[in-house]
Amino acid sequence: MAQQHEDFYVIDAHCDTLMSLTGRSMNKEENKYRDFFADNPEVHIDLPKLSRGHVACQFMAIFLEDGQLSNATEEAMLMIDAFERLLENKTSGFSLAKNGADVRRAIAERRVSAFLSIEGAEALGNSLDSLDEFYGRGVRAIGLTWNRRNAFGRGLKAEGDDGLSPLGRQLVEKMQDMRILVDVSHLCEAGFWEVAELTKGPFIASHANARAVADHPRNLTDKQIRAIADHGGAVGCVFVPAFVTVDPNDCSLDALMLHVDRIVAAGGIESCAMGSDFDGFKPIDARVIEDAGEFPLIYEALRKRDYSHAEAQKILGANWLRVFDEVLG
Repeated sequence: MAQQHEDFYVIDAHCDTLMSLTGRSMNKEENKYRDFFADNPEVHIDLPKLSRGHVACQFMAIFLEDGQLSNATEEAMLMIDAFERLLENKTSGFSLAKNGADVRRAIAERRVSAFLSIEGAEALGNSLDSLDEFYGRGVRAIGLTWNRRNAFGRGLKAEGDDGLSPLGRQLVEKMQDMRILVDVSHLCEAGFWEVAELTKGPFIASHANARAVADHPRNLTDKQIRAIADHGGAVGCVFVPAFVTVDPNDCSLDALMLHVDRIVAAGGIESCAMGSDFDGFKPIDARVIEDAGEFPLIYEALRKRDYSHAEAQKILGANWLRVFDEVLG
């Protein structure tokens, strides 16, 4: 019998909502700048939806488009400025999280917190000089590449057979020293295995699925899932229709559950988590869930597949919280 929804919380390891707060929404039906505190129709994430969905912590990614790369670090800092303006609303309860203790406070107080992450280390420019400033402003996870090549390594869609650059290997080492999460989503496979070699503790794939279920380059092989699990990390199941099913029009909650089952089979129950990529893809009729307010449907689906309440809670949030405790301190 399913538990009451109040018994669970969600930690979602990836969204692109910060783009919408700076007028760059993927959803062309949306007005130019999103009101994060209003319940907006036709969008994936706002504070009312996060609250309805029992989301205690939402990773908010700093992502730069090609036209912003010539001024990458400054553009990334402007996105943090937009995030910090949200924190000025003291009545909302919305807060920045920097470690597991901050998330636990949000869980206990039934509030929403957010981690800042970087999707594509080109936000750092071509050196490690800005890493301390990003950390000081709250960034606690960095995806080494997006699909393109940058100074730190080769993204999934970039030509070549190399992985990390020497500077990228330095970045991984420094991130470990600074207790910043290393994220391999979008990284080419050669780079993935270099990260697995370089990291001593957990690293993560914030938003990826199982390639054995949907054969897409952005999804992970069983061997990669096992490597993340062996390091104590986790994989955030992603809701992008093309990553859920070979035919995006077949995307559904049941289809996502096949990825959950496969990740659990390959890496164990503690390796499977959530990484929606909400606001990072165009909404279509075929979908996992409508928006962040519908995470209770995922809880119900897990219970119907005979995951216990404790197992469902690990997948929905506790696995990420364990990683935070180990990496972030």
